[in-house]
Amino acid sequence: MYVVFIVLNQREKLPEILEGMSRLGSHGATVIDSMGSRALDKKVYSMPMIGGVLKGLDGEVAYNNTIFSVIEREEQVERILDYVKGVLAEPGAGISFALPVTHMCGGELERHIEKRERKQRKKKEDSSISG
Repeated sequence: MYVVFIVLNQREKLPEILEGMSRLGSHGATVIDSMGSRALDKKVYSMPMIGGVLKGLDGEVAYNNTIFSVIEREEQVERILDYVKGVLAEPGAGISFALPVTHMCGGELERHIEKRERKQRKKKEDSSISG
């Protein structure tokens, strides 16, 4: 299993990314509003404290979306990352990467795996009864 991370600077592409991930094997994703340290440094830390707070309230700080999703198989990860690379082709549009997951519990993927394993056990039991 793997976890795919996507930091999306072009927030308007979020629905497109999530729809593509779903088509390519993601059984759900978590989306978090986030901010890169460079954006924070440029917009807030370089100003006096009060000015920084006011600028942040005015929405002038560049926010992005961080998406993460646990994916079962490496080939699914490769397809998802290839798809995301195409959507985020413009420089500065975002970054994506995947990491191995050693343990997991809960979530839609776990339910999907359990359902598949139950079907496989039933099929095996049915074939041993009829064989």
